[in-house]
Amino acid sequence: MSLYVKEIRGVVNSEITNEFASNMGTMIGNFLKPGKNVVVGRDTSLFSQMIKRSITAGLMASGIGVIDFGVAPIPTVHYGASLYDTDVIITITASHLRPDEIAIKIFSDYKIPMAQKHAERVPWDKIGYLSYVYDYVDRYLNAVLENVEKEIIRSMGLKVVVDCANASTVPFMPQLLNILGCETILFGCQTTETSSKMFAEPTPETLSMVSDLVKSIGADLGMALDNDGDRIIFIDENGNIIRDQTVLGIFARESLIKNPGGTIVSSVVASRALDETVLKYEGNLIKAPVNLVLNKTIENKAVFGGDEPGMYIFPEFQDCFDAIFTGVKMIETICKQNKTLSQLAGEIPEYPRTGFSIECEHENKEDVLNNLKENLDEKGVSITTDGIRIDWEDAYILVRPSRFEPLMRVYIESKTSKKLDELSNELKNMIQDV
Repeated sequence: MSLYVKEIRGVVNSEITNEFASNMGTMIGNFLKPGKNVVVGRDTSLFSQMIKRSITAGLMASGIGVIDFGVAPIPTVHYGASLYDTDVIITITASHLRPDEIAIKIFSDYKIPMAQKHAERVPWDKIGYLSYVYDYVDRYLNAVLENVEKEIIRSMGLKVVVDCANASTVPFMPQLLNILGCETILFGCQTTETSSKMFAEPTPETLSMVSDLVKSIGADLGMALDNDGDRIIFIDENGNIIRDQTVLGIFARESLIKNPGGTIVSSVVASRALDETVLKYEGNLIKAPVNLVLNKTIENKAVFGGDEPGMYIFPEFQDCFDAIFTGVKMIETICKQNKTLSQLAGEIPEYPRTGFSIECEHENKEDVLNNLKENLDEKGVSITTDGIRIDWEDAYILVRPSRFEPLMRVYIESKTSKKLDELSNELKNMIQDV
């Protein structure tokens, strides 16, 4: 289910209006044809509620039946959709990047064309129905519990700090940890209509309160989930934020131990440490474009997939970025290995790494990439899957154009801090000079 994922993002009431959302819903319905069903869900924000209602109205106007999950994390909507006869899931959430933006995600079994055309509405007596459902909640909770080693987790009784961003994962994560016998300290676990925005780039500052709480009470780990349940950040028992790339390495290793020779999928942003981990455990690593990690994980029947910031896929459970299941899997890994999170992280190599953005008009992006390829390509091995990545023995650079903004995203990793600084300065000058 959901081989194709399309994200539409824009400013609420400006780029994404009620009229736009309604027309989009009707165009999706026109593609599906009357009589089909679509599952919809949203996060806790008020504008997500508004836009979901407009999409719902548009779907119904095209003769589509709408099954409304209400406020629900993306992974629970995705998993619960299998209860119903549907090929399409639509979720609406506040953007992780800007407070005035909204993200509409469409999961489907096929590519749905979104070309601007006249939306065809059915006669009054063919309008689709609307049904509100809640049975997916227990089904998802039970499925998570069936896919982890419950008794091992219960025997350890870990102390866990959980931050749910006062959003849609509140009814799920704390309940699961309670069932699994964890001593859970809740932070940001009051559902409101104004959920706190997930950090775009995790830093010690944005997670300092959770980090301090972990240290002060002697917790085994902390975890912070985003507003729609597809991203998670981990904090070890010392209050240190664990890098996304290190978490990828931990889960890739565990997946390959369980599935020898399996395929791991990450994006072109992946650290060299992931290459080394996958090679050590005799797996196969595929580096996908940043926005196609989920698709490539499904297409290649991978045993694990993931990308930063904090997005992980466990196909043994479901083909979806799932922060809730990921959190439970990390606890299971700590218990099975009988190691602290800092010990698990310490077993994955970490290299000096940085990422930043440089302003670049859309019309100049191709020239920037060509210039980099011409001047740097002969010095290393290049990958042009998404922008341009050039690997040397002791470092790599990745420069990729932002899909939505007049920016170039730059990622650099090196085995030494000195080399990292040199490459950072060189790339800034090369991009700004074009």
